[in-house]
Amino acid sequence: MFTKMQSRSLALAAVAVAVGVASADAQAATGTAKAAIVAAINLTENTNMNFGYIIPSASAGTAVLATTGTLTPTSVTYLNGAAAGQWTATGTANQPAVITLDSTPDTLSNGSGGTMTVDTFNHDAGGSPNFGSGTLTFHVGATLHVGANQAVGSYSGSYNVTVNY
Repeated sequence: MFTKMQSRSLALAAVAVAVGVASADAQAATGTAKAAIVAAINLTENTNMNFGYIIPSASAGTAVLATTGTLTPTSVTYLNGAAAGQWTATGTANQPAVITLDSTPDTLSNGSGGTMTVDTFNHDAGGSPNFGSGTLTFHVGATLHVGANQAVGSYSGSYNVTVNY
């Protein structure tokens, strides 16, 4: 027959064996940590986007400005002066770039209550733009919506361009 002391000893021995077996399965490993430091991106507008001189008609129309600077008018008359926006971004060489343009319409106004909207912004940097040697230059085009009998005046506004790694 076992005494209380022997029972406790056997129980403690069983616990010690169980703990010893469990700790025999434990593993230690070392992970790797990395970091890459890249230059802050500097973005400069070289050429303002300009839809040029347009004559409205009795019906609403559009002026689609391509990234090449050519303008395609619909229900308006285009005279001249169109230019795609040109931008230069500098950053760390050979890093991928993400270019984001406005996804909602922006407004151009003439200061006298006349407004037009600009939307469908696009760029010519391709699907996988890259900083290459540290510089990325691209053009921006968009669509101008001209109202029926749009008020005469010089219209201006802004749009947003964001470049990230």
